[in-house]
Amino acid sequence: MNKFILISALFVIFSCGTSMPNESHAKEAARAAIIQNLKNPLDVKFHQNETVESLGDNTFEYTETINATNSFGGSIKQNAVVKVKWLKDDPDEVSNWTVLSIEFN
Repeated sequence: MNKFILISALFVIFSCGTSMPNESHAKEAARAAIIQNLKNPLDVKFHQNETVESLGDNTFEYTETINATNSFGGSIKQNAVVKVKWLKDDPDEVSNWTVLSIEFN
């Protein structure tokens, strides 16, 4: 009985550890980076045609078409490509990610 309790306790401890990053986590981190790099972040529209590719080593490439407001107040459609890397701790927290590159074209 004591062995069962010990094994159960160890299982609970190890299963409560930090989860590993996935495409969904990378998408949120990349979208946060896009928003931070726009002149008017409140007017951004994501087209929901994103792709997220794992590049290994907790690094992901996110591609999305967006509409954003330019310096003249007009809306411009462009593609955003963002590479993000998970650093540590909870992958749900955007602050635990770093942006390796971001391109708008």
